[in-house]
Amino acid sequence: MENATESEDPIYRNIHGYLSVIICSIGIMLNIVNILAWSRKDTVASDVLLSALGVTDGFSLLSYLIYSAYFFLITGPGQNMYHSERGMYVVVVGFHSFLTFHMFSNFLTLSLAIIRYFHVCRGYSKFCETRFSYFIIMFGLIVTVLVALPFYFYYEIYDLAEESESGYWIMKSDFAREHVYGFQVPLLWIYGVIFKLIPCVLMIILSGSMVNSIRRAKKRKDQLTNRSIHRKSRRNCMEYNRTTLMLVMIVVIYVLTETPIAISAFLSGLQRAESHFFYFLLYSTVGDILDLLTVLNASANFFVYITMCTRFRRRIRVIFSG
Repeated sequence: MENATESEDPIYRNIHGYLSVIICSIGIMLNIVNILAWSRKDTVASDVLLSALGVTDGFSLLSYLIYSAYFFLITGPGQNMYHSERGMYVVVVGFHSFLTFHMFSNFLTLSLAIIRYFHVCRGYSKFCETRFSYFIIMFGLIVTVLVALPFYFYYEIYDLAEESESGYWIMKSDFAREHVYGFQVPLLWIYGVIFKLIPCVLMIILSGSMVNSIRRAKKRKDQLTNRSIHRKSRRNCMEYNRTTLMLVMIVVIYVLTETPIAISAFLSGLQRAESHFFYFLLYSTVGDILDLLTVLNASANFFVYITMCTRFRRRIRVIFSG
């Protein structure tokens, strides 16, 4: 299937545009609050990464908001709808910007899990320095941009006048069709395996190790008498464990929302020349649902912070109390 066609099951597609625009709008506002809270003067290394995560999630949602508003509300996701050339560029650039920012968010989430693992399970605190967090952000930004660039060559804008129709549509580029094994398949594996499947597996392992470490620490603490532990020390220990569990919860949400996408890309890569993963991402009901999971993932962190982090709630009170 070289050209994208309208989905055969339009039931969900009729509400996807409205639903995604609402969630993206709310998610952008929540991520602005996240950025304000985590970028206070008394920040630590994890705060810097969480601020960057809020920025990337916010831009990811903004990109999808632009794409979804045009493709589902202003016009329609079908070749039978009239689309201008400029509109098709909005779709392509908006969607691929969404993928780029989301891949950067994945990198930051994995980095947070790795840093917390070394701190909790290995007692290695060098990675917790603020300057190291800035290095991670710059390194991740460069890697993500370089990896995402080939995605922009996957599709091209097609003039329907060649088929005696008016308007423009999107199809696989000549380069993509001519380089199946040298371009299409590697691109699917990079996106689905390197940026999705492997991070999911790593995060499950790291999260399990951190939870076990917290459980062992709790057992050791319970073996001590209450008199031997200062109240302030107990409070600091509880706050430390809550912060770790908060990061674990972020990882859990990530794994739940990203695993279906990772499996889809992985299976598409196995199809080799018949792989149509990006077709499903852009033009099918299945792709819309996978996109919605990603949008929910980018919007959910605020609720994790507000329910599990005392420091975040304290900062929120300071921000809104003036």
